[in-house]
Amino acid sequence: MRRLVEHAGVPGHVYPLSLLCYDIMPPPPQVEIEIGERRVISFHGAGLSVAPRIDLNEITASCGDPDEAKEAYSRALYDSVRRQYNVLKTAIHGAQGLDE
Repeated sequence: MRRLVEHAGVPGHVYPLSLLCYDIMPPPPQVEIEIGERRVISFHGAGLSVAPRIDLNEITASCGDPDEAKEAYSRALYDSVRRQYNVLKTAIHGAQGLDE
């Protein structure tokens, strides 16, 4: 995504997105080659979270080395998505909502 934003030629914005819906239809225990494999669908909560925008220019300005900036950008995105998944899991499985 970083490369796409950098080479787009217009300002781009990256918003970390988390979608929690695994429990509704998890993958089967084994992969079958034939079409029509049995899938178990259950009633369960689902969640979608869009986190605040991560600004690549801000991160790049605070780092001197381009490789360090790439690492910092990746870490910021990963940490943001991870926090959002934790909020969604708490809201869906713990019925608590935003107690972060």
